Formats: sequence, C-alpha cells, structure tokens
Amino acid sequence: MSTATLNSPRTNDYAQAAHYWILGPAIPSTARLARDSVRAVLAVTGHPRLIDPARVCVSDAVAHVLPLMSGPVLTVGVSVRPARVIITVGDEGRDSRSSRRTMRREMDTEAGLRLLCRLTYAAGVTRTWHNSRIATRVWFELRDVRAVHG
Repeated sequence: MSTATLNSPRTNDYAQAAHYWILGPAIPSTARLARDSVRAVLAVTGHPRLIDPARVCVSDAVAHVLPLMSGPVLTVGVSVRPARVIITVGDEGRDSRSSRRTMRREMDTEAGLRLLCRLTYAAGVTRTWHNSRIATRVWFELRDVRAVHG
C-alpha cells in the first residue's frame, strides 16, 4: 500500500474555462455568423489550429439543428480551456424537464453529422422537453494538445 498527495484539489480544468455565448435568429444565414464568431473566439484565445475543424463542425451542427427548431433563437456556446474547446449549438431553454441523449456512435448514422463525428474528440446530441416543445442541442469537443505542450 502506498499513499499519494495531490498538488491541487482541482480534478478538471472547468475553473480555467472562458465561456462565450453567441445568439442569433433561427434562420440559415445565422450559420455564417456562428462560424465567424467561433473563428474569432478561437483566434483570440490562442487556438488557431482548431479554427478550421471548428468552422466545419459548427456548420454541420447548425444545419442539423435549424430544421428541428421550434424556438426563435439559435444559441452557440464556446467554452475555451487550455487544451480543449467545447462548442454547443442549439435551441434550448433553462427550465427543461427531461432529456434524451444521442451519443457519438448513434450520431454517425444521423444525416449531416458524420463529418462532425470524424473531426471531433467527443460529440453528442441532446433533445430536451422545454415547455411545449422539444429543444435540440449538438455539442462537440475539439482538443489541441500542442497548446499545452508547446
């Protein structure tokens, strides 16, 4: 038996994350706004290697979510950490009651999300009951190991 001491009680990098939110109308032209906004966030936060895959994945996510939307606003969230970025694209509400999650291996069969699955480290789709409608959110994670290791 041996003992070990942790250098820090923090077990994840959530506290180090910077969070950005982009809101736009639920119309096709918002896809460009979302792509350009994500590009700007990644450029400013030091993740230039993730810009191209993020733009492709945001386009796929918006194309998947827009036809399913029943709400008026498309939300794009970007959480930037030292070595990874998590991006969400959705039509969601805060007072949701129940949800159904689709994970990566199921997403590969959904039209339009195959490329997103191949470019990301992790991904999923969440469908949540929100008041009288179903809200859909696509999320994905991109990793940049060189951002930490130089």
